[in-house]
Amino acid sequence: MPSIQFLSTTIVETWSGTDISQLGPIYPMVGSEFILFIIGLIFWLAFHLRQAGIEGQEIKDAEDTAKNPERLRAAIATEAEHF
Repeated sequence: MPSIQFLSTTIVETWSGTDISQLGPIYPMVGSEFILFIIGLIFWLAFHLRQAGIEGQEIKDAEDTAKNPERLRAAIATEAEHF
């Protein structure tokens, strides 16, 4: 039977009785949390601004369709075909 090997990222073999203050970093890129937060925040805001622009254009197109009697009849006829 083959032996099982475990991947370890620290020198800790057991957390029982380990003085955590003496270990130092136990995960990669320690100290970059704030930068990653800012990057995530920028992407989140960009997504919402882009989505708002897309939805605003869709609403404008729907309003233009509703204001034009010919386009409104065509839109109603198209929707009626689905029922």
